[in-house]
Amino acid sequence: MADMTRQDRPLPPRARAISAATGTDFLEWARRIDALGGPELDHASIARELPQRWEITEWWAQGVTVAYEQWIGRREVGQSCTGEYAASASRTVAGDLDAVAEAWDAFADEARREELGLGPGRRSASDRWRYWRADVQDGSQLSVNISAAPAGGARAAAAGPRSTVAVEHKQLATAAERETWKSAWKTVLSDFAQHLSTRPDAPEETR
Repeated sequence: MADMTRQDRPLPPRARAISAATGTDFLEWARRIDALGGPELDHASIARELPQRWEITEWWAQGVTVAYEQWIGRREVGQSCTGEYAASASRTVAGDLDAVAEAWDAFADEARREELGLGPGRRSASDRWRYWRADVQDGSQLSVNISAAPAGGARAAAAGPRSTVAVEHKQLATAAERETWKSAWKTVLSDFAQHLSTRPDAPEETR
């Protein structure tokens, strides 16, 4: 059987988003990077070169570069340019920033942390974010970031504030660890949403 050509490879997960956001099809970006000598360039060199040659923001240049590296087989999905992996998951729940941060801290009690292999939580805050971090037994890095969810229509506004709880788990050693933790955090966030919905002060629509 002939080897799979690059054009036959499945597109990376964010190819469609890249095409929509930049106005340029992902495969055209790949062709451009190839012309620059992409397979021989490191991540930083590609990401730096794109905004200098074409109309693309630095943020999207990073995204295009990551997708290109995934497409040519240099980087797996969820793998950083250093070779490490990261898992993420998020859930939007009812409540303002401080209320959700307090609820998460209570939810992440000693028993739950022990089950997940986490140390005590450390909380911090900025004007727009609330953070909860904990040491992980395997040496990876965990941060739970809470932000205000965008306001929806009139019905959503009447229901009260909502917040997004986003888990970022970095410095994982393998793709298998990434998949394991990603699944675990989705379950934890689902349990947290259920926990909020059963509280006496929970909005009726969440019960």
